Amino acid sequence: MRFVGALLVLLLLVGGAAWLYRDSLPFLGDSEPVEVSPEAAEQAAEKLERLRSEGEEIRLNSVEVSSLLRYRGSEWTPTVIRDPDVRMSGDTLVVAATIPTERIPSHPDLDRVRGLLPDSGRVELEGSLRMLDDGRVALAVEQVEFAGIPIPERYYAPMLERLGRSDEPGLAPDEMALTLPEGVSEVRVEEGYLILVP
Repeated sequence: MRFVGALLVLLLLVGGAAWLYRDSLPFLGDSEPVEVSPEAAEQAAEKLERLRSEGEEIRLNSVEVSSLLRYRGSEWTPTVIRDPDVRMSGDTLVVAATIPTERIPSHPDLDRVRGLLPDSGRVELEGSLRMLDDGRVALAVEQVEFAGIPIPERYYAPMLERLGRSDEPGLAPDEMALTLPEGVSEVRVEEGYLILVP
């Protein structure tokens, strides 16, 4: 019984010390947000500022990236996009958002059924990132769905062209080159995180 009592006292002491010195313990520092919110966007923005000012490599989880897109929308996404959401698993990136049907690129096959589509729908794009030689990043589109309906691969290139893609040496038809944010020299998805390198 004395052993159990001593163990409880020790746990209380260690727990109390951890609480008192929590700001100086690296493993109890910034906890990762688990819910998309303005606070999570602020935390992610602070990490980006550290990257720019201190040259620190940062890791953003899905919640932080989604929060940046939702609550700092004017800086990150077109105004036509609503409720953006990002998920990452391994090295795969899934971006979803609600867009007006009228903004879907025109294509003869799609135009035949456009009248049957709702006014807006959820678009989900799955892909991966790879660095290009000129310091930009290529987004490789692997799968697209609109309102839960898979979009055939033959539409990927026309969709990307409508978004501003141009043919470049070394760029596949299903890839789009993107400019990195200011202060970022490399970006990758790794173990479910977006890694940004100064």
